[in-house]
Amino acid sequence: MILLLLVTAAVFYFAEMYSLKHVFDGVRIRTETDRVLIEPGEAFRWTVTAVNGKRLMIPYLRLRESVPQGLLFAGTNEPVEKREQVGLVSTFYLAGRQEIRFEREVMMTNRGRYFFRGVSAEAGDFLGILSATGSFPELEEIVVKPRPAESPELAELLGGFLGEHAVRRGLMEDPISTVGFREYTGREPFRAISWTQSAKSNRLLVKQYENTVDLACSVLLLISEDWSLGAGERLERCLTMVRSVCEELEHRRIVYDFRTNGTIAGSVGNWRQIDEGTGPGHLEAVLEALGRMSGTSRETGEAFLARILRTVPQGRSFILMAPTRIPGMDSAAARIERLSGRKTLVLTAAEERNGGI
Repeated sequence: MILLLLVTAAVFYFAEMYSLKHVFDGVRIRTETDRVLIEPGEAFRWTVTAVNGKRLMIPYLRLRESVPQGLLFAGTNEPVEKREQVGLVSTFYLAGRQEIRFEREVMMTNRGRYFFRGVSAEAGDFLGILSATGSFPELEEIVVKPRPAESPELAELLGGFLGEHAVRRGLMEDPISTVGFREYTGREPFRAISWTQSAKSNRLLVKQYENTVDLACSVLLLISEDWSLGAGERLERCLTMVRSVCEELEHRRIVYDFRTNGTIAGSVGNWRQIDEGTGPGHLEAVLEALGRMSGTSRETGEAFLARILRTVPQGRSFILMAPTRIPGMDSAAARIERLSGRKTLVLTAAEERNGGI
């Protein structure tokens, strides 16, 4: 009898140790979102999937999910991070070969770049007495666009500045005055594709009209290293202004490009320019760049303006925007005007706040 008890105890002991050592074998936990780029306050789906790929069950699996600060449950506006103090905790049983999926509708309200960094896990052993811990790191990214600016003064000023383009477009636009064709980039309106030329060249080409060459604008965003009180607020306000400017250019069908000295962090590297174009794809690229803006600069404001001045084409309009005015900014704008022959509009968030525009 004693021998039987010893053998039974030994069997349970080794089963316990084996299950504890191999409890995470075949376990996969994935964190996913259904999109990367969102509007502030726009609901998106956040999914965590736990898969037990082995035949042996897991008596309990406890997940603590790492979530970005500021994540809210859509509909209730409840902060996710307030549940269990940090992140979100789920405890459940996972049978052999079973998959469990948790889907939540969540949202972010502030512009920026955020990450879901995976989960930490605690799993029970064969007898449910002891537990083992594991980590399933990930880097799922969410980029939140800036909001549109709510400024009647900005809208009025843009209307006056861009009114000149509207007049010129009405005078010059001629559907048969095609000066050439260029490759379709995905940012142009679908109707601009020349199907005849595309068939001849076996690649998508778009028509380039005379007015498209003439009516063009560059949106310049100048970021300076500013650590003064309220600098972050001025940057955010400036980014909302840039968004509104680009949306107005889209509305008026004015071709534009976007250039900045700011650091735009992303998986494809650091950007500093989005080539000219129009259409939803082009605007989304600009808005994603604004959402990724970190607030630091790749080069000084003076170096950025000097680089712009070296390549100012005749007949192009410029809109120069910054969180606050820096030395040399006005003189650079005046030189751009002389080189281009067009008016340059200078906008700063600090002056907009004070009613200066």
